[in-house]
Amino acid sequence: MPNTLTIYLLEDSADDVYLFNQSVHLDDNFQYVIVDFSSLTKLQAAIHFITPDLLVIDLNIPESQGLQTLVEVKHMANDTPIIVLTGNDESLGIQAIQLGAQDYLLKEEINYSTLKRAIRFARERSMLYAALEQRAIKDKLTKLYNRAAFDQRLANFEADFIRYQRPYALIMFDLNGFKTINDEYGHLAGDKILQHVADRFQMFNRASDFICRYGGDEFILIVPNVETEEQLVKIIDSKRNIINGDYTLQIADKKLIHAPISIAIGGAIRNIKDKAPNELLKLADQNMYADKLKCL
Repeated sequence: MPNTLTIYLLEDSADDVYLFNQSVHLDDNFQYVIVDFSSLTKLQAAIHFITPDLLVIDLNIPESQGLQTLVEVKHMANDTPIIVLTGNDESLGIQAIQLGAQDYLLKEEINYSTLKRAIRFARERSMLYAALEQRAIKDKLTKLYNRAAFDQRLANFEADFIRYQRPYALIMFDLNGFKTINDEYGHLAGDKILQHVADRFQMFNRASDFICRYGGDEFILIVPNVETEEQLVKIIDSKRNIINGDYTLQIADKKLIHAPISIAIGGAIRNIKDKAPNELLKLADQNMYADKLKCL
């Protein structure tokens, strides 16, 4: 039984939609589900509901022309691989790849062979890039995202705020007394504590939230759609309950230790009245430090 592959096609020409469907349905290895859209608005609504395996887009549609169409689609498509369709302008296709498309096809050259190759190449290239990116943006010790990934994700949240006025919160965490654990039991024990803390963050983290190891024993959480201090306090209390507690570790000679761990937490909300990301980060850090002083 062939595998199913869902493709969203952005194309306003009925003739080109027909040609595309006729070409892909010759493939015996995949059962294609082709859903075509004539506008960016309709495509965005569909992606919000179900993410496809592949996007194939015509760069020139009534509401958007050229590479700007790719920019708009990339913004809504997350990591979905994209194949670009162009008229007879190969240089435009090359520019599209430079902007993040996985492949391009000239419309006059679309047939079963070229389309099959482009689909396979786009998916393989996307998976390869995803694997390389994960290695580059993940912290080796905790398997959480690292600071480089945080910088990029924060930029994405900020772009959504500027464009759609979607508020978000930054919450910073720092382990209390972590140096004491390292000094008393060694850095291997400290590493295990960081791994256990990271596991708890992962286990109780929502898909829409972003958690990273910022450095040392500091972690940062980005939470979308936080508008009030009451919401922020509720999230902070929840995370404190999740992380605080005794951690059981096995150290040298099979010895077990029980290390009490607590975290200092500080947060700040990005909304119309508040500050830009760097200042927001500074405010969250100040609030975290104030919380840490209460534990001394």
